[in-house]
Amino acid sequence: MKEKNITGSLANARSPVRTHAERRVRLSDTFVKRLKPKSKPYSIGDSEMVGLRIYVLPSGTRKGYYAYCPKNQKNWIREPLGNFNVMNIEQMRNKARKFAVAILEGRDPAEIKRELKKEPTLIEFIEEDFYVKRLLRSFGYKPSTIKTIKVFFKCWIKQKTTNQKIRQIQQDNPFNLQHKKLSSITPEDVRKLHNIIGIKSPAVADKITDYLKVLFNYAIELKILNKNPVVIKNKERFGDKEDNRILTKGQKEIVLKLAWKLDKRTGRLNYNYYANNGLSLVACCEIACWLTAPRRNVSEGNSIRWKQISFPTKKIAFGDSKVGQMTYDLGPRVLGILKVIYGERLAEGPLKWRPVTQEYVFPSSRYGKKNSLGKINKTPFLKDSRKTWKRILKMANIEYMPPKQTRHTVLTHLLSSSKNIMVVKDAAGHKNIKTTMRYAKILNEDVVSELEKMDQVEERKSEVLEFKKQ
Repeated sequence: MKEKNITGSLANARSPVRTHAERRVRLSDTFVKRLKPKSKPYSIGDSEMVGLRIYVLPSGTRKGYYAYCPKNQKNWIREPLGNFNVMNIEQMRNKARKFAVAILEGRDPAEIKRELKKEPTLIEFIEEDFYVKRLLRSFGYKPSTIKTIKVFFKCWIKQKTTNQKIRQIQQDNPFNLQHKKLSSITPEDVRKLHNIIGIKSPAVADKITDYLKVLFNYAIELKILNKNPVVIKNKERFGDKEDNRILTKGQKEIVLKLAWKLDKRTGRLNYNYYANNGLSLVACCEIACWLTAPRRNVSEGNSIRWKQISFPTKKIAFGDSKVGQMTYDLGPRVLGILKVIYGERLAEGPLKWRPVTQEYVFPSSRYGKKNSLGKINKTPFLKDSRKTWKRILKMANIEYMPPKQTRHTVLTHLLSSSKNIMVVKDAAGHKNIKTTMRYAKILNEDVVSELEKMDQVEERKSEVLEFKKQ
């Protein structure tokens, strides 16, 4: 069977075309890549999107066109969709559909071309729309969240980073979405980006995917898009795998003894001990607080200010933690540690009060100085204690575990001693009891044993109940 199609000169985008035998297959990226050039141009049509054709030139270049025959006309017209080395098949199908809809509605395809030209690329939409009009505190975004999203997008979308490991991953896996039009981005593109980021950090890959979903929903809200390309299923996500490792009570005391060293004569911090062992005193002070209070290491940790702490009421307040505004009680042990740190603020050393850093519990001695990249350090508090944490664990001969496990350690030990899940929920600052139940899972046998004892008591009580006869 013969059908009208395209064989004319590829230079003229909308020229009338002659006919040849129709060839249609379900095109795929792999199929197109395997098409070999011949002495003359040839084309193959797509069976899924009728009108979409891939032309293979003698040079090996593969181009996509949408071919159609205007109503009441004999000659066919083709509209260029793009080169295959820039667009994949699914993107070409989406673009061809836009032309098909325009023609069906009687619109001039040239109008669609102008609209597509005006459509923003991903990076344009991020920087000129999303950042300026949506990623704002007035829309409920916390400053820390805004900063995180911008850092992630700069690193993985804009591909501007000084991290050598990330740069190597991007070189080994060349893939860039930033200059693609929003409507040309497909679910396959998002999955590919997700997998590439996952090579370095699975958790970051999942978070960036979530942020992109919010971004594309905003584009739908503005009627720039009709459909969100982020359709990654839960089984395709890397997932935040629970790490239930904790320090035993004995291990916690060993680590605390290594991190918190006082002079027995004066009751003050033993500066010689920290210097002789090459330990950061400020980092050790922070680690001591980690091990004596169930606060979050980052949002409720290193950036604590003295004004948040009330020694008379034995409380600490957070205006913008991970779960919003919260106030927690301070136990006697962490309270004692904080009082010692507060008393050191006037002594010579890294804890001495200085302008700007004086309001922080864990001040940065590097504030105002140049770092290894020649940039001035503008963070007034100690940003990262992981190096010291790793060193102390090694000194204690304990296998490494992330600093966040200190919070799990304190809360698990609290549940072990109190046997009261609601007490742990309040101490942790959880909104949902299901979140707190993970500590019951960690304890497992201890909690189950106590529950069994409780049930036995209830059973014995029920056995002695007597009912008087009427």
